[in-house]
Amino acid sequence: MRLPPLRAVIVPLLGLLVNPAGGAAAPPANLSQIGVWSTALYAPPKQPAPQTPAKALPPEAQCIAAILDAEKAAGIADHLLLAMGFTESGRRTEDRLFTAWPWTVNTEGRSHYFPTRDAAISFVRETQARGVQSIDVGCLQVNLRWHPDAFPDLVTAFDPVANARYAASFLSALRRDHGSLETAIARYHSAQSERGEAYRQRVTGNLRWVAGALGYLETLAAGPGGSAPVWTAAERGRLSFLSGLFADAPARPLLPAGQN
Repeated sequence: MRLPPLRAVIVPLLGLLVNPAGGAAAPPANLSQIGVWSTALYAPPKQPAPQTPAKALPPEAQCIAAILDAEKAAGIADHLLLAMGFTESGRRTEDRLFTAWPWTVNTEGRSHYFPTRDAAISFVRETQARGVQSIDVGCLQVNLRWHPDAFPDLVTAFDPVANARYAASFLSALRRDHGSLETAIARYHSAQSERGEAYRQRVTGNLRWVAGALGYLETLAAGPGGSAPVWTAAERGRLSFLSGLFADAPARPLLPAGQN
């Protein structure tokens, strides 16, 4: 007996497998396509491409970089959050770099700048042990008393990325609730109108400074040219020079008390 061609046998069988009830089946696909499809079906899942870890940055660059990213993610225009960062945790380092400092703590009306995150955390814990609850922490000085659920722990609270993102979301929520950006800025600092308005005016002053110093700030946020989170002497000298250009400009950064 002459056997039918192999194709004539395989195609009807495929039709039964796809449509065992015997109903109208879709026209058979090209066998080469079926082969590709079936091979793909049993192929092992593709592993996600490994993510490149974020570049390590010196403390002087961490807040600036995190705030710039948070502004983009939240759609905050004109670098308003960056101006708020200088109002909240701005400082001028010993080598004359204007920046927002990630290890900043404000308690009882005074700002403290620590050399490391661990030192800042230790100070917060000691302050809490004394019964003080109103403590501002990090790049945007999020208050631990009024925002108890903002961060799962103090390590996260002092993480510049987490701190900046929370501040951006809180500012956006205030604007939605109050319908005015000016009111949102004031209430970010205080619900008391006089204190809030004074804060808003300082932020407005820092907006002018940020607009003029944006090139320097973006260079600062980019960090060192190498892989290590340390600037070379030449890089630090260039940053110090750029920062110095704005030291005596008409619009200077309005930093927390004791840092102007």
